[in-house]
Formats: sequence, structure tokens, C-alpha cells
Amino acid sequence: MKLIDYHASFPNAMSRFGLYLFAFSIPISFVPAELAIGITLLGWLLEGIFNKHWQYYPTKLFIPLLFYIFWNIIASSISPRPGHSLWALVDNEWPMFIMLLTYFVVDDIKILKRILHLWLFSAAVSALYGVWQTFSGYQLHRLDALAPMGNYFRAVGFNGFYLTFAGFIMSVFLVSFCISFQSGIVKDRWKYIFVALVSFMAGIGTFARSIWLSFGVVIPIFGFVKGKRIGSIVTTVFLIVVLLCVIFIPTIRDRAYSSIVPSENQTRLNLWHTSINISKDFPLTGIGEDNFDYYFKHYKVEGYYDVTGHPHNDYLTILVSSGIPGLIAFLAIWFIIIQIGFKTQKYSSNPFLKELALGSTLAIIGFLIGGFFQNYYGTFANCWGWWLMAGFTMASFRLSEKEDKIK
Repeated sequence: MKLIDYHASFPNAMSRFGLYLFAFSIPISFVPAELAIGITLLGWLLEGIFNKHWQYYPTKLFIPLLFYIFWNIIASSISPRPGHSLWALVDNEWPMFIMLLTYFVVDDIKILKRILHLWLFSAAVSALYGVWQTFSGYQLHRLDALAPMGNYFRAVGFNGFYLTFAGFIMSVFLVSFCISFQSGIVKDRWKYIFVALVSFMAGIGTFARSIWLSFGVVIPIFGFVKGKRIGSIVTTVFLIVVLLCVIFIPTIRDRAYSSIVPSENQTRLNLWHTSINISKDFPLTGIGEDNFDYYFKHYKVEGYYDVTGHPHNDYLTILVSSGIPGLIAFLAIWFIIIQIGFKTQKYSSNPFLKELALGSTLAIIGFLIGGFFQNYYGTFANCWGWWLMAGFTMASFRLSEKEDKIK
């Protein structure tokens, strides 16, 4: 009987190419990234159909994930606009394919490293572009003016919107920062440090307060995961950097101060109150995906609004869309992924997988923190970021198990 080399098969090569294309293009353009998902999925299907090699690995994560999708389908189907709502559900949730395909297809650490390095290369270009935008106020790829912030400008990278760029660049910083601590690397360490530095600067240049807050939480977490001494040093250095920025850069000081001034956050507070009013009447199934605008005028509280399209809070968005069961399932998904990430960081024998798992897990925590104040998961572009980080985490976990079993 002729043995098939699954690793070298054409469908498998197609899947890997799709992942490479996705990683390289997603920091710059979503169009080739979406095409890349189709290529990867097609390769995965062909591998199963023709080579009878279905790359599927069950995990407890699938329990809340499947329930979350199932419950959202029900909520959207019984909503006042079922067709609109179901299409919005598909449009917003299909980025989870990048997690599934990364978890299923990546069966070698070398492949995972290539994916990461392609992503970091393009991300570094995007970060440098963002830093340039902050100081120059110009975009090279479009004519739209950048929003001024004191003597600076809000960086948007290639994304066109500062919040989208902020969520993306946060994940770049955390992954590259953690990878730079990988034991056993010498000559390449500076590359990761460089990417971490420019992405951190670009993140500050977005002036996105939610991401600043994420930095303030996950950076100390990183330190204390490494140990009490490192945690104390990292936290102290971070606080010194924050203090210096607040003292010597008035624009940063004013922007940070606005976070605690109620008059600067009227829209967000009113949207939260409105969302709670809606959820009280629809606690079980919610109102279906993308129906907030449909119910807004009937439930809105009086006050000022400069946007009304969503609750400005990922948790309230999901609560309103799919009710309490949907929110519980959503939280369970990310709790399990974070648990898997920290488990991989603690027990993996491979230094690269340890740090990648930690970096991507911290990025997910960063998204979850930022999601209290913004619509990150509900934004299609940032949803890719969440699920890519989940893919890195899950692939690191599977490869760690595979490698340790071989040993």
C-alpha cells in the first residue's frame, strides 16, 4: 500500500499557503486576507475528501462555541428582521474560521513560526506607518484627513480608523514583546524588541483610551507570570513611562484625564443605559444580531448621542443581541482559551510555544478589557484579531501536546 505524505500533499500545501497569505496581508488589507481564508478552507476540505485525512481535533472549547452560534441563530431567526440579522451574524462571526483553521492545519512549529514572522513583518510596516502618521498628520494610501490630537494626530495605520488600528496594534505589541523573552534566541531577539517598541508607540499614537487601559492591565500580568521580581520591575518601569508621558506630553495627559470626566463620556453612558433597558425586556434571546438601531428609538434614555449604532461595549452588545445565555457562552469561550493559553505557557517544553501562547493570551485579555468601553468584537476588522490570537493560542497548545508526547 502506498503511503501518502500528508505534510507534502497539495491540499495541505494549499492550506498552509492560505495561512501565510492571511498572516502577511491582514495588517495591511482585508481583501487578500479574506481570500486567504477561502484558500485555506478549500485546502482543508480537499485534504479530507481526497486524502481521507480530516484534520480535526476535538476540544472542550467547541461546547460553548457551538452553543454560542446556535443561540445567536435562534435569536436572529425570531428577531423583527431575521434575514438582515442572520446575514449580520454570518458577516460578524465568520472570522472564527481563522482560529479553527490555524488550530487544525498547523501541524509543525516551523509552519507556525513562518505564519507569525509574516504577520509581524507586515505588522511592523503598519506600526511604523502609524508612528509616522501621529507626527506628520498624513496618510499615504488615502486622502482622508487624520484627526488632530493637540500637537499630534490619531494613527490609523492601513485600517482607516484609529480604534480598529488600536486593537490590532495592541496584539502586535503583546505577541512580539513576549516572544522577545524567548529563551535560546540571541541574534534575533532585537527584531522582536524592535517590533514591540514601534507597535507600542503606534498604540499610544492612536489615543485610544480603551487600549491604553488594556496596556495598563496586561503588562503587569505579563511581569508577574514571569515571577514576582520581574513583575515588580516591569510594573515599576511601566508606571514610570506612564508618569513621564503624563508630565511631559500634555496631549496624553488631557486624553487620559478625559476617561474619568463624565461630561466627556455622555454618549457611552447613555448607550449603556439604553442597552440595559433593552436587555430587561429581552433577557433570554435578545433582539438578534445588528438590531440595536431598530430598537434604539423606543428604549433610548434622554441625553446626548454622537453615535447610536451599537452599545459601545462588547458585553452589552452580545447581551442585547443574544440575551443572557449568549453572553454566558461568549464569556465561556474566552475563559477556556485563556485557560488553555496559560496552561501552555506554564507546561510547554518549547520556549517559542510558551511565549507565543502567553502573548496571544494576553492580547485576548487586552481585547476583553478594551471591550468594556468599545465595540471591538462587534467590529469586523477587530474580530479577525480576536480569533487570530485564539488561533495562535490553540495551535501553540496542540503543538506543545504533540511535541511533549513525542518526547
